[in-house]
Amino acid sequence: MVTEQAERQSVWHVDGTLREPLLVQPTGHVAQSDRSIPIYDSGNESSAATIVLVHGSSGTARGSFWAVYPILSFTRRVVAFDLQLPADDAELTLADAVDQLRAVVAHASADGPVALVGYSFGAVVAAAYAAEQPGTIESLTLVAGWSKTDRHQLVRNELWQRLHDSDPESLQRLTLLMAYSPGFVVGRNARDWAELQAAVTRPYPAQIMRLNREIDITSGLSRIDVPTLIVGCTHDAMVPLHHARVLFGAISDARYLEIESGHAVSVERPAQLAVAIDDFSVDPREHPAGTIIPVDHA
Repeated sequence: MVTEQAERQSVWHVDGTLREPLLVQPTGHVAQSDRSIPIYDSGNESSAATIVLVHGSSGTARGSFWAVYPILSFTRRVVAFDLQLPADDAELTLADAVDQLRAVVAHASADGPVALVGYSFGAVVAAAYAAEQPGTIESLTLVAGWSKTDRHQLVRNELWQRLHDSDPESLQRLTLLMAYSPGFVVGRNARDWAELQAAVTRPYPAQIMRLNREIDITSGLSRIDVPTLIVGCTHDAMVPLHHARVLFGAISDARYLEIESGHAVSVERPAQLAVAIDDFSVDPREHPAGTIIPVDHA
């Protein structure tokens, strides 16, 4: 149930400059159960489907899409939201996350089915939702996602938890090491590196990280029957590439694209990712199911 409609104002001024801030102050809220979910609605009117973005384990839309959202918003209506966590460190469930997404999609789909995009943990939530309610989705894009947590991920998650509890400085270094590709890290100048370090001073929410340990949506993948784009990241140490290939093989109407990046693809390759999302959501059937899309980005 939507209790507060976001004001549909363009994120662009009439002179072509960008309105600020983006993904900092919500444009509205959506009611779900007894909660109020902050949303960021660009409001752009477009003949193409509204894009709904589902963030990753960082816990906020800004943490996952700060660079991608404004690119997509240039020509499209884009809706993002901040997942609301249970109070008092109570456990977050996948069903709860899907319910929140359902409320946001209901807000965004007034003009028709949406183009649903999930990144990392958000890809898990988006895929679980798509298996339940495909009628509200025109296309599905899963970026750096996975279907079942494996031993490799559990080892990293256990290390994350120990450092979270005892050594925040080392946790920051682990996050930087796992999030970005080696080439991206060594190519940063001192200012860029300082900004990357500052960006990870806030640890991922522990409730999401605990839920990440238990992910298993394999049984629902066969029920996804909308055109789907799977995006894998070649240097991903958080969600290694084999997870993307499993999704590609399990979803019948899927296409596959690899981007040369670490897990933080929205930081390393924001323009390439935004173009891939936009192109696919405009014409989801341009490539037949089963296509491995060639990379034509420099």
